[in-house]
Amino acid sequence: MSKKQFVDKDGNKFVEVTPWYKKWWVWVIAVLAICIIIWAIGGSGNDSTNKSNTASKVAAHNTTSEEKGKSQQGAASSKASSSITVDDDQYDISDKKAYSVDYTNENWSAAKVSVDKVTVYKLTKEHKYDSANDGKFNISGFVRLHFIISPTRDIDAYPTQGTVIYSNGEQHEADSMESWDGEIAKGVTKSGNVTLPIQKLENVKSLKTVRFKFDTDYETNNDDDDNSDHTYDFTINLQ
Repeated sequence: MSKKQFVDKDGNKFVEVTPWYKKWWVWVIAVLAICIIIWAIGGSGNDSTNKSNTASKVAAHNTTSEEKGKSQQGAASSKASSSITVDDDQYDISDKKAYSVDYTNENWSAAKVSVDKVTVYKLTKEHKYDSANDGKFNISGFVRLHFIISPTRDIDAYPTQGTVIYSNGEQHEADSMESWDGEIAKGVTKSGNVTLPIQKLENVKSLKTVRFKFDTDYETNNDDDDNSDHTYDFTINLQ
């Protein structure tokens, strides 16, 4: 585009000069400068975000014993986990195996009796066991049965005075100081352990069956009630 010319009254020629702010290249430069500034600000914000994210990612690990605060109580708990206490005596064990049991007996109308767990313990070495009924003998383990008894009337139940017969041919009386049983009123549910010795136990998986017997009864004025006395006799297969 040609520039406009002007001639004054004296014949002098003048060329029209475009103001700088109306020149196209000035606006192009201005737009580019604004874009550069915006980009720089945005980049700085992203860097701040990235730095913030990086700072929040810290290393993690399982809490150590030192961080938890090691104490004598903790050491005792660790020792207790590898032993079994029977009649206030503590026995070190080398292995144990817990079996979940689904045994429920409602054959006697006066109560429902269940066993939901059997645990076999192998001792680290043989111990002399003082039995109330059979004298002293060496044992290599224990078997513990967990009972749940729910009567429908007042009863007397004595699983802690029961008899066990193992698959290896041993028979033992339950004569520990466990005494959670006895008189159980209607509507009350009682549960507890019965712990029995075993003389010969090769390992915690060598025992195949546990047969257990115990007596129950209830009081009645009916001389013809033959149901007042009942003996439970059941066998648990350990698999």
